[in-house]
Amino acid sequence: MKARDIPVGVAAGLVNAVLPLARTWRFRHVDDPATPWRPTLGSEVYYTWHENLLPLTWLFAHQGVATLASRDRDGEIITRVLSDLGYVVARGSSTRGGAAGFRELLRAARAGRALILTSDGPRGPRRRVKEGTPALAERTGRRVVAVGLATTQGWRLRTWDRFSIPAPGATVFVSCGEPMLARSGDGEALERELQIQTRRCEQAAAEGRFGLPPGVRRPGGAEPEAGAATASGSVRSGLERRLRVAWKKDPPAPVLRAAASLYSIGQRARAGAYDRGLLAAHDGGLTVVSVGGVTVGGSAKTPLAGAVARFYAEAGQKVAILTRGYPDELALHKRWLPQALVCGHPDRVRLARRAAAEGASIAVLDDGFQHRRLGRDVEILALDRDALARTNARLLPAGPLREAWRGAAERADLVVLTGRESWSEPVAEFDRALRSEIEANGDAAVASLSIEAGEPVPINAAAKDWSGPPHPRLALTGIMKPNLFFALARARCPSIEREVALPDHGSIGISDRSKVLRDADEGGVLVTYKDLPRIEPIIAASTPLWALPEQLVWQTGEGAFWRRLSEVVGL
Repeated sequence: MKARDIPVGVAAGLVNAVLPLARTWRFRHVDDPATPWRPTLGSEVYYTWHENLLPLTWLFAHQGVATLASRDRDGEIITRVLSDLGYVVARGSSTRGGAAGFRELLRAARAGRALILTSDGPRGPRRRVKEGTPALAERTGRRVVAVGLATTQGWRLRTWDRFSIPAPGATVFVSCGEPMLARSGDGEALERELQIQTRRCEQAAAEGRFGLPPGVRRPGGAEPEAGAATASGSVRSGLERRLRVAWKKDPPAPVLRAAASLYSIGQRARAGAYDRGLLAAHDGGLTVVSVGGVTVGGSAKTPLAGAVARFYAEAGQKVAILTRGYPDELALHKRWLPQALVCGHPDRVRLARRAAAEGASIAVLDDGFQHRRLGRDVEILALDRDALARTNARLLPAGPLREAWRGAAERADLVVLTGRESWSEPVAEFDRALRSEIEANGDAAVASLSIEAGEPVPINAAAKDWSGPPHPRLALTGIMKPNLFFALARARCPSIEREVALPDHGSIGISDRSKVLRDADEGGVLVTYKDLPRIEPIIAASTPLWALPEQLVWQTGEGAFWRRLSEVVGL
């Protein structure tokens, strides 16, 4: 029996029987490959290639999307499957019944539904946008969004569209373009945009085939079920507290000293291999400026990286910001510099090459001091005064250092001494001593800055409607050094009555949320901008949510710092 001899109802049933395999697919946005991704659809017209119909169908399911299917036998099968997945299906195509199908989509648009089209369907030519997409956008007055997809493993059918079927367990990369206005005749512009988004996904999928598939990262508090994350977060938080207490002891416990000795051997062997060329630093295809540190968190690497990225963007460079992939850091950089290409993945070599392929001229590497696989043009070391002054300054796990700070300073081109403590004469004196030692033992230019808090910024409607000055009762954060944030919060908001420290990159367990909201009372919650992606979705709409902005205040060496960065790209 040929495939076309199978009754339509039976064929639709076979497709529905296979669809549960889609539950094993892992959808990831190309800019955040470590985190599961599902879009929240707006009122735009979304368009993609016909070959992506199967994974896209599952990704957009049960969101009330309206789409178009042809009036032939294949279209009938597709209609039955899509209807079971919550789609509203108009019938028609460019070759048959197109006007009627177009009118049905217009009615769906007036009803407020999102629209999705396969712009080269139903018969091709492959990857050529037809007039239907821009015409529909013009008639509805909606913007269009290109949706590219690619899968790490799967099959391509020998059909005109090279129909894609992801394998069980495959990672499906998705990239959505910026919404844009379109009119009839804009097919070539839409086609170029969709080609760009598709290339992004295909490159990400190609990279994924030759490395470990991106895992799901649930930072410190995101929980699959009630109670599970609270216990996990408590264990991690307790371990962090015990280690931080141990880091203030000198000498530390024998077991920690022994572990630190083993860590030191491995760290020095790796550094020596790079220094002697036994391990290669790879070219990313563009100028790379690395911003990193030697302490475990809290050295203001991310704000400094953001300032460097903004400096180059304002100078006319197309900037990419490369991070390890924590969702909160990605969201923070996108908030600070929306025009930058912000990417996250542990392999920064791949990210740099992807950024270069997308036209970036310079990449700012956030937390890249130890990531020596990617070659860099400038190495910026953020050295935390607080960690050196208040701890034993030993290597992990006996102390907070990833590598010896003196050797790191000698390797750096620029050293920035940072700290969130208030700038005072004792702090300034300690800063001068550090600068003198670094300048005496290396060629790095040295600058100093402190982190100060700005005025709390209202985030949700309850905070924006608040009358009078901000009055948060609860300070809440999931950063590496919560005590320093709490000090800034109390100085800026005397109304703070309670402080809650979560694990680094952590959130609130389900069982703790009601208590946290009760403690916040009507005054609300104060967090850092870095906490917002994790905390904002779980704060009740009636509870004011405020963010405390951080400002870099340069104390010494600012002019020399920016001049050195200007020289890198010949500004």
